[in-house]
Amino acid sequence: MENYTTKAEAIIALQERGYDQDFVWKDEYLFYVQQSEMIKPDDFEITETYRFEGKRRLCDNYIIYAVRGINKDIRGILMTPYSVYSKHKSIHFVEPARR
Repeated sequence: MENYTTKAEAIIALQERGYDQDFVWKDEYLFYVQQSEMIKPDDFEITETYRFEGKRRLCDNYIIYAVRGINKDIRGILMTPYSVYSKHKSIHFVEPARR
């Protein structure tokens, strides 16, 4: 796994490797933006994670996830902020899936 210095660098590299769809975290599901579709936790896996810490503000802390659909041939990116004040996420976001 690569070590990227910026969020933009990580996103561009993932897109070049086919992670070209967009996802948004909604409750315990992923919202697949291009298809306006909700994806259940058992239907996707996290294949890579990249954590970026802001130099000045906690609100600049992000994790970028490379996401792969299990039942559909889709790959994309989910970017979520994190801090000690973040809401608890699904176990799928604690560590990459091992399938």
